[in-house]
Amino acid sequence: MTDDWATPPWLLELLFDGRPYFDAAPINPEGLRDHDGLGRWPTDRPVFCNPPYSDPRPWVRKARDHPGPVVLLVKCDPSTQWWQESVAAFRVTFIGQRLRFGDADKAAPFPSAIWRKDGPDAAAAP
Repeated sequence: MTDDWATPPWLLELLFDGRPYFDAAPINPEGLRDHDGLGRWPTDRPVFCNPPYSDPRPWVRKARDHPGPVVLLVKCDPSTQWWQESVAAFRVTFIGQRLRFGDADKAAPFPSAIWRKDGPDAAAAP
């Protein structure tokens, strides 16, 4: 596993059901990040982020402090400091299978979790 494995497309379809979202950590065909993703995030649509698993802390903090809706795909590692300092701001869903990222032959050697946080106007949304 590296930091450059793409999110499984079926998971993005399940999470967003065709609705627009902003990908804060997109991967291009060469497996390199298009931009650092820690810049300005929009608030007019959900932000999705599959942060680098080698150092998720800056991405998780940005997501925690972002005023709009955010969905994170993170390594399920509740023993880490980055998890403990930010998890309370999110609703957590544990994924019941290990994910296969990008073109990997095997599933990841660790479980994953989805962290969700709604924006301030979520209650008014249809």
